[in-house]
Amino acid sequence: MTITCFFEIGTAAIIANGQGGLRGAIAGSAVAGVAMILLVGLSVPILSGTAADWILIFGGNDFSLWSFIGDLIAPIFSGG
Repeated sequence: MTITCFFEIGTAAIIANGQGGLRGAIAGSAVAGVAMILLVGLSVPILSGTAADWILIFGGNDFSLWSFIGDLIAPIFSGG
């Protein structure tokens, strides 16, 4: 998750720094980090049969959100 933390949380810190200075960068990084941990942790059970190991290494907020969306629409396409 080091690569994902660098790109996602680092980007949040840069944007928050531009908007709120040092305090914004610290708060933005904290919020982005907690959101990433929660989203990845909640999406691992959904992906347990497919990409759970991959998401623990490379996953991030975007992949976690797509796993939730896929879990919601899967019954439509599976016929049940």
